[in-house]
Amino acid sequence: MIPKRIFYVWGANEPKGKAELMCLFSWFQNLKDFEIIEINDNSTEYFNFQEELKNNKWFKTVYDRKMWAYVADYIRIKTLYDNGGVYFDTDVMAIKDLTPLLDNPAFVGIQSYDRTEPAILGAEKGNPFLKQMLDFYNDEIWHSSLYKCPDLFKHFLELNYGKQEYDFDNIDDEVRQYKDITLYPRKYLIPFSPAQIRKEDIRKISEDTYTIHWYKGSWSKPEIFYFLENKNKYNLSYLDEKCKQIKTKSEKGFQYNNIFERIFSIKDSYKKSKKYRIFTIFGIQIKHSVKL
Repeated sequence: MIPKRIFYVWGANEPKGKAELMCLFSWFQNLKDFEIIEINDNSTEYFNFQEELKNNKWFKTVYDRKMWAYVADYIRIKTLYDNGGVYFDTDVMAIKDLTPLLDNPAFVGIQSYDRTEPAILGAEKGNPFLKQMLDFYNDEIWHSSLYKCPDLFKHFLELNYGKQEYDFDNIDDEVRQYKDITLYPRKYLIPFSPAQIRKEDIRKISEDTYTIHWYKGSWSKPEIFYFLENKNKYNLSYLDEKCKQIKTKSEKGFQYNNIFERIFSIKDSYKKSKKYRIFTIFGIQIKHSVKL
């Protein structure tokens, strides 16, 4: 059984934004039996951060270049393989208790007809599917055009279970159970895609929904894409110089669509001797008592 632990990645001593705080609040509220564990630069118990920087070239490369999404990709696979548990991105909201999913050897959600999204990922310790991905990060990633975690999942799902089996005819209803991993329909973990996040899409959240992924997308920068798409073609020195040029030309940088800022609002309210934090999502208010 997958242990009742939620792992997430955040920079040591870095303040969290209002939307990240709201997502974390949902974990504590709806996953009361789960231990919530932050992995950061100072971590040693579940993921020895500084040792991994020494031991894994890919991890050190993306960390040194502040490619935080890809730092988190490696951490989620390594941490779950070594310990077992559930990984959440910090733009994931928990809607209800995940315990019914923990009997699987591993689980991930289907996002679209040819894609899974490991923003929510659970696995038992020593899961063979994750071992394949971990081995990929140790060497093969330098010789392959692959780098995105969803693409790695697609690659190994096709490799292990066949391309035909991986074509999702019905992404909303069918649970796909394989030997080492279970794929849950979109409505369970990823009820809508990034392009669909509008107020009316709240209807896609059903009684089967466990989590929502809000797709903050802060990793979307042109110099990062260039580096990753060419890592198997050029040496690191050339790539670093080219990325500097691309970053300079982009001036203010790539302006990703920060859905968090449009959806969420948080404000404090006071009543007599009590302070309340008011979270608002799509106009729905959630009042949370805060100690003064």
